[in-house]
Amino acid sequence: MDLVLKNALSAYGEADYSKAIKYFNKIKDPKKDYYLGLTYVRLEDYTTAIMHLKKYLKTEVDYQLIIQVYLVLGYIYAQKKEFIKSKKQFEKALSLDFHNAKANAALGFVEYKLKNYQSAIKSLKKAIEIDETNATAHNSLGYIYADINMSMEESIQECEIALKLSPDYAAYMDSMGWAYYKKGDLIKAKEYLTKALDKLPENEEIRKHFKDLILKEMAKKKETID
Repeated sequence: MDLVLKNALSAYGEADYSKAIKYFNKIKDPKKDYYLGLTYVRLEDYTTAIMHLKKYLKTEVDYQLIIQVYLVLGYIYAQKKEFIKSKKQFEKALSLDFHNAKANAALGFVEYKLKNYQSAIKSLKKAIEIDETNATAHNSLGYIYADINMSMEESIQECEIALKLSPDYAAYMDSMGWAYYKKGDLIKAKEYLTKALDKLPENEEIRKHFKDLILKEMAKKKETID
C-alpha cells in the first residue's frame, strides 16, 4: 500500500479527519474521491461528501465500491431528510446486488419515512431473509409494527432479536420501549425508554417517546383520581 494512503487511512481510523483529508488529497489512487467522500460524511459536510462520491461514480473502477457509494449517498440523503433521493440511491445499490441485506434494510427505513408501510415491511423481511443477524432490519421491522399498530407481539419479538444482537444500542432500547408503550405496558415501556434516554439524553426521538410516556402516565393517574 502507498505510504501516503496508509497514513491517510490511519488518520481516518483515528478520527483525525483534517489530517486524513490532507493525505487523501495527495494520493493518485482513483479511490481518492471515495475516501474523501467518507471523510466529509464523518464531518457532516454532506454537500462536499456528495460532490466527491458522485465524482468517484464517474470513474466506475470498483463494482463493490460503487454499491457502497450508493449506500453512503442514500444515508446522506436520509440524514438530510430527502427521502425520495435516498430511496433512489438504495434502489441503485439493489439493482447491482439484489441480495444486499444492508441495502434492503436501508430501503425499508426510507419507505417507512415515505409512509409506504407495506413496501417497508417487505424490504425489511427481505433483509432478514438474506441475513438473519441484521439487527437494524429486526429493529426497524419491530418499530414499524408498533408505530402503525399492526402486530404488537411480532413488534416485541423483532425488537428482542435486535437487542440480543446489540444489547447496548440505545436506538434498539427505544424501539422496545415504544413497542411496549403502544401495547399499553407502561412499566416495561419506562424501563427501556429510561435506559435509552440515559445513553442518548439529547436524542430528539427518544426524548419525544419518553415525554409521550410521562404524559400517558399522568393521564392514567388522573383517571384513577377522578
